[in-house]
Amino acid sequence: MNNLHKIEKKQGICYDKTVIKKKTGNIERGDVDMRCQLGAAIFCAALFICGNQVYGAVPDYDTVTEEAEKENRTLQTFETEDGSGGTVKVAACEETLYVTAKTAGVFQTPSDSGTQTAALVLGDEVQRTGVCDNGWSKVTFEKEGSRINGYIQNQMLSEDIQIQPVNDEVEVKTDSSILDFPGRKDGEVVGEVLELDEVKRTGTVNDVWSRIEFLNTDGTEETGYIPTSALDLPENVQTDSIDEKVNAGTLHKSSGEGVFADAVEAGGTVTEENGVQIGTPVAASSDANLKPLGTFRITHYCPCSICCGPWANGITSTGVTATTNHTIAVDPSQIPYGSQVVINGQVYVAEDCGGAIKTNCIDIYVATHAEGEAKGVYYTEVYLIQ
Repeated sequence: MNNLHKIEKKQGICYDKTVIKKKTGNIERGDVDMRCQLGAAIFCAALFICGNQVYGAVPDYDTVTEEAEKENRTLQTFETEDGSGGTVKVAACEETLYVTAKTAGVFQTPSDSGTQTAALVLGDEVQRTGVCDNGWSKVTFEKEGSRINGYIQNQMLSEDIQIQPVNDEVEVKTDSSILDFPGRKDGEVVGEVLELDEVKRTGTVNDVWSRIEFLNTDGTEETGYIPTSALDLPENVQTDSIDEKVNAGTLHKSSGEGVFADAVEAGGTVTEENGVQIGTPVAASSDANLKPLGTFRITHYCPCSICCGPWANGITSTGVTATTNHTIAVDPSQIPYGSQVVINGQVYVAEDCGGAIKTNCIDIYVATHAEGEAKGVYYTEVYLIQ
């Protein structure tokens, strides 16, 4: 979703970790948690949905043209090939936008069926020079000293800058995993900092996450994200506690409707508390036809900035609004969207995914971060209702 992600107790985290040794800058390879053997290392096949959720809030073609018409302003338009034998209309515009996705491809034509010329990451700045009537934008930007022109999907862009730049050297006050994206749902572990390490901080996301530089196993410098709460900051820049910051986030309007809005329902009633949809638990019927899927690693996530990075709005990657006791995030190549899944006798619906969710892993949506931490990580048999 403009998404959420997993809350894990430290002892439950499962990864092959790269450790930055205290005060030395050296890196050693840590032990692999043997529990990882329960899940094969297969990323979500639907990368567009999982790694690059629908975040967009930029004006589309209709909005740009309608505004020009209301202002009685002449708008330059033209047509271009879409890379699939068709054409799209393009309206000229000029504005600075920022990449909102973990990764965003730039293509020669306004379609992902064409040739990709570059890849951008969260926070990169582009100049939009045109907006297409098929959901793409024409952009130009600097990369490695060269000026690149191309097309990028509107949903990968935002008018709001996602990363506020900072430049300081700070000490780590508690061990923390380094993620490649500021959110546990889509961020994958790429390293670890230990207490008393000195790190260079280059940016913040909602004050909840800090972007840092660290050395990879081969000695190359990489960029990653750790919770700001893991850093020993001066008194005048200390952030609030996790309990006070869980609802922080850049919110974008969304109807919660989409192509999967009518996905199979598990039943039950839904209420709303503090902006979170609360569903009633639904028990699996005693005569349900269940297909065993195997043992899964179960984690929990909520609509907060720790879990979701900048996108703490509760909208799933399928477009529906997440509901407790109902929504789970899955690897859709293993469990298709809309599937009814039974976990410990309770029925859930597969409505979400995340870049860090792999085969034989399921994230259950909960109302608060504290609830997710309390439920922790466990392994159990999972069944599909046929």
